[in-house]
Amino acid sequence: MDAILIRVMAETDISAVARLCGDLDYPTTPEQLARRYAAVRGCPDNEIWVAERDGAVVGWIHGHGGHLLEADGYVEIGGIVVDPACRKLGIGRMLLEACEQWARTRGYPRIRLRSGIHRVDAHAFYRHIGYRQQNTGITFSLDLPRRD
Repeated sequence: MDAILIRVMAETDISAVARLCGDLDYPTTPEQLARRYAAVRGCPDNEIWVAERDGAVVGWIHGHGGHLLEADGYVEIGGIVVDPACRKLGIGRMLLEACEQWARTRGYPRIRLRSGIHRVDAHAFYRHIGYRQQNTGITFSLDLPRRD
């Protein structure tokens, strides 16, 4: 198997990460991603890692601290994706391990992630590596009107 390198995302990875966002069902242009990347980089308690195989970015994960009044802090996986051609190579596990290690060094007691109900293969993967389903919640959102 080719060597996989897990490293912190750099600005030079923006186009590759934008392409992978489409595999996560979130089509994104490099311009959109560059804006989001700058915003994430400007916030404390966030990190993004990429998986590189033969010099190409083939996966990414974003973790960020979550703080609530009703529960202890945690790290939320904002997104994780591995190129479909590179799945079943252990890359997803390696990305999660990077995030888990980051969470431990910051004193977080747990990792959380949300996954759409239609992502059956992803759910099987998460269960296989020790993640447990906590609930069957529904996520609501509201698009706020733009202020110009």
